[in-house]
Amino acid sequence: MTSFLQTTAARKRAEIAAEMEELPQHELLQRLLASDGFPRRNLYAALSGRELRLIAELRRPPRGDVEAGLMFDPRYIAQEFAGAGAAALSVATDDPRVGTEPHLLRRARRYMALPAIQWDWCVDEYQIYQAWDNDGDAVALVVALVDDDALQQMMRAAGKLRLTGIPVVRDRFEVDSALAAEPQIIAISNRDYETGEADLEVTERLAPLIPGDVLVIAARGIVTRADAERVAAAGADAALFEPPTDYELAKDAIRDLRGVLAPGRGADGTPRSPEELEESERDT
Repeated sequence: MTSFLQTTAARKRAEIAAEMEELPQHELLQRLLASDGFPRRNLYAALSGRELRLIAELRRPPRGDVEAGLMFDPRYIAQEFAGAGAAALSVATDDPRVGTEPHLLRRARRYMALPAIQWDWCVDEYQIYQAWDNDGDAVALVVALVDDDALQQMMRAAGKLRLTGIPVVRDRFEVDSALAAEPQIIAISNRDYETGEADLEVTERLAPLIPGDVLVIAARGIVTRADAERVAAAGADAALFEPPTDYELAKDAIRDLRGVLAPGRGADGTPRSPEELEESERDT
């Protein structure tokens, strides 16, 4: 585990310990059992299809961006992203400046009809219950943060709550760990956790290792249409990207990335050709 991940894991564990002091896990579970909650939206269905599906990320602007901070309203932004053609929304609920911000997920999801992914640093099963309590439809699980047993425990907890657990990987060993947890969707993070630099070669290297019945999200580093075409050609079914903080420009960015053909992958993980995709669709 890198130094950044070690520091992040320690910070999250301390945060969770404090939250569990206020609301113990058994009390949170009782609350979940007593509530029907919202019906969960089907992320797998939302990300399936011939075109590369777009997941727009909603994230609190940097502290120095005063204007964007004043304009930041998750309710409005979520509606705008949905209207521009995003297939799903990713909500970054961790902010090292203030801690976890679950209200961002709740506020964004309730005002549009897309599946919402809670994107955070999950190190404990307790966070899965929190994601459900905060109205999430899916939760990202960074594989490098936890051992295989903890990952599978969190995936099982998500399954029981009908949340989509999404292992997030960066190398072939993490792909193996993710596949052992039997996910429907795997996200490949193109961004180096330590440097913050994104490299689309990570998707090109790892997507062929994932069988075709598991959807692949290429996460980070998708800025231009050429980037979207590149990850789709590698076998990605969806792309998670960070729109500009100017939300008029963000809507234009979503529209510009739409319509990229995503042929997916065959049973062996190899990207399918457009001809193979046409043939498989005729057979269904």
